[in-house]
Amino acid sequence: MKTITRLFRSAALPSKKLAAASLAVMVACTFASADALSGAAHKKHNNDFTLTILHNNDGESSLLPFEIDGVEYGGIGQFKTMVDKLRFQAKRQRQGVLLLNSGDNFLAGTTFQASREAGAPFYDALGIRLLRYDALAIGNHEFDFGPDVFNEFIEGVNSGWRDVPFVSANLDYSDDVNLSMKVGDELVSSTVIRERGHWIGVVGLTTPTLPAISSPVTVKVLDNLAEIAQAEIDRLSYWGVKHIILVSHLQGLASEIALVSELKNVDVVIGGGGDEILGDVGTDFFPGDEDDIFGSYPQVATDAQGKAVPVVTTPGNYKYVGRLVVNFNKKGEVTSWDVDDSGIQLVTGLHPNFLAKKFIEEPVAAFIDALAANIIGTSEVALDCERAEVRGVESNCGNLMADSLFAAASKRAADFGLPQPDVAFQNGGGIRGEIDQPAGPFSEADTFRLAPFSNFVSLATDVPAETFRQIVEEGSVRLPASGDGGFIQASGFSYVIDTSFPARVTEADGTEVAAGQRVRSLVLDNGTVVVANGVAADMTLTVVSNDFSLNGGDGYPALSFTRLGVSYQQALSDFISIDLGGVISAADYPVGGEGRITIQ
Repeated sequence: MKTITRLFRSAALPSKKLAAASLAVMVACTFASADALSGAAHKKHNNDFTLTILHNNDGESSLLPFEIDGVEYGGIGQFKTMVDKLRFQAKRQRQGVLLLNSGDNFLAGTTFQASREAGAPFYDALGIRLLRYDALAIGNHEFDFGPDVFNEFIEGVNSGWRDVPFVSANLDYSDDVNLSMKVGDELVSSTVIRERGHWIGVVGLTTPTLPAISSPVTVKVLDNLAEIAQAEIDRLSYWGVKHIILVSHLQGLASEIALVSELKNVDVVIGGGGDEILGDVGTDFFPGDEDDIFGSYPQVATDAQGKAVPVVTTPGNYKYVGRLVVNFNKKGEVTSWDVDDSGIQLVTGLHPNFLAKKFIEEPVAAFIDALAANIIGTSEVALDCERAEVRGVESNCGNLMADSLFAAASKRAADFGLPQPDVAFQNGGGIRGEIDQPAGPFSEADTFRLAPFSNFVSLATDVPAETFRQIVEEGSVRLPASGDGGFIQASGFSYVIDTSFPARVTEADGTEVAAGQRVRSLVLDNGTVVVANGVAADMTLTVVSNDFSLNGGDGYPALSFTRLGVSYQQALSDFISIDLGGVISAADYPVGGEGRITIQ
């Protein structure tokens, strides 16, 4: 893979629609005003250079503010106001200032559906452009709709008056027609930015688990992260870049902390994907976050030379702006970070930026309101759709969604010359929303919230029973702990897991090293025994799921399959409104499920 470093520069490209053009012109004026204000300040500390790093991650299309007890939090409008405030404060003190992002900048759901309906540039791209990031890391959700939609997102971000580099040193785009054309300009391994006379290098990394949890398709992902990152750091150091920041999306801050121990000459690490809450006494938290603190801000890791390296992240959804104030000596070494001025800043109590509110929040809210007004049914029972439930135990929410796949395939299989399904499964990671669905009206917006991805109902024939057993085994590897997106919600069968038996073991690329032995029993609804005492019968099954799962997503064995021409969101909507007659009954979907899954 060719390594590309780019010197940050501005470029003007034609906008794609009137709102985008208005944003570009007005943002340019804002940028010029901020620069003019930066001259009138006093120097803080006796250091050679002080750099304020503003950062966030996992925005995940949470563009609208949300209200708790009459108080609004988050939203792209308030977030923009907070960034402008902190940026101005740093410039007033004659500090360098950067705004960096650690990936996952959009996510399937009702908000992103508004973007898909309106067309590019997506509302998330408009928000990114408005915020004027200096560099963006690349997360897993950027590929949830495949490389083509990510390409559209990049073009939307960079269709204004300046280009923003997307940094990742371990992604290879050479086999993708569109993305390969952006390599060296918009897609780079690292970028170099000049602030107050100092060159600052920014290196990016993306999680090696990308193929298992998203859909990069032709984009290759390299997994030797330490070697790749160090080579890029060394290259920048050779060119005389003294200050180096790693922005990475490794799905959990523990991964970034562990990586630092293998690196040298990196000054700051900004992680993404884990949503860890870092804070101390005096930190203002979003309601409830104070009960889930990961540790202090910043975390401190030790590099390969014994040097302390600050490692930071923020919770996602535009609820916080991270601020790390770092002091450097003339050699470019970190001498300290300002504890009083550093930390996560809660986004609340601010007047939303006019442009963000007018061109992003208002049209997105109107679209979602229309979806919410379309009631497709009612539920007699609360549906347990929380992340820990759908990713670790049987839930009535999971049962409902798995049943909708089974029903959709049953109605369409003959049209494709395919047999009727024996089983259907829904991966826990494909069930979003992450809150319980209360009893009462069920809207079209609710179906998008629970089933937001562009996944299609798909059917695989002649699947050996042992292969299907290993699919279910893959869903149990983290048990008894919950949280695995591969956990299987079942329809048409029931199964028993015994966590005292060995779990399935695979290589990073999904190659099976050792078959799992935790599935002790698996029985079809018609009484056919597929697995007994941990041994699969000599038989084949017709299996239904979404195309992501059947294609080897979440580490499952990959199958040959046929897409049946309906999304899993539409399958859920049709199942509720037509198959169930608009009523999700407590008898059919009791809280906690009906015994389809037993975990011992």
